[in-house]
Amino acid sequence: MSESGSFPSLEFTDRFLGSLYGGRFSASEIDRILRALHLLDEDERHPSLRVHQLKRNLRGEWSASASDELRITFIRLDGGRKRLQTVSRHYEG
Repeated sequence: MSESGSFPSLEFTDRFLGSLYGGRFSASEIDRILRALHLLDEDERHPSLRVHQLKRNLRGEWSASASDELRITFIRLDGGRKRLQTVSRHYEG
C-alpha cells in the first residue's frame, strides 16, 4: 500500500504501521481501520469517527474511532495533516 498516495493528509509512522500490521487484528478489523482512515483523510468531522482530544499522559494526541472497539490516535500537524501514532482497542495500554 502506498500510504501517501492513498491518504494525502495522513502521515504514517513506523509505530502506527507496526501496530496495524503486527498480527493483533483480524482481516475484518483491518478493513474497518482502513475505512476509518479514508474518512479521517477526507472529513475528520464525520460523526462515526467521534474525533476527540485525549487527556493526561496522551495530552496533545487525538483519537478517532474505527469501530466501538478500535481507535486510531494521531497528532495534528500544520496544513490539516495528521501524524498517525497507533491503532488499538479502546483502553488498551
